[in-house]
Amino acid sequence: MASQQSKMNRPRSTERYTQIVLTVIACLLTVIAVELAFVADATTLPRAMAQIPDTGLQRKQIVDEQRITNQRLSALEKHLKEGTVKVRIVQDDKAQDTPSRAGKRRG
Repeated sequence: MASQQSKMNRPRSTERYTQIVLTVIACLLTVIAVELAFVADATTLPRAMAQIPDTGLQRKQIVDEQRITNQRLSALEKHLKEGTVKVRIVQDDKAQDTPSRAGKRRG
């Protein structure tokens, strides 16, 4: 009879052990959920959205710069067509240095 009682107690002890383990796991999951929901938001770094460039703004800046460049080129073209331009020819220093250096060898 004693052996029958020990067999009956075993399933109860495993059930109780399983219930305790599941309760501990549920408590830990609750702690993790609370931490993720409240604490993590306050201490995390800014979201990645803050680091993603605004492509619309970048395109607008490029278009604005292109308009400014086109206005300057138009003004230059108008000046070249209507105005007078003084041209002064200057001999390039590099052109003078190249033949003299080519003739010399280092020893």
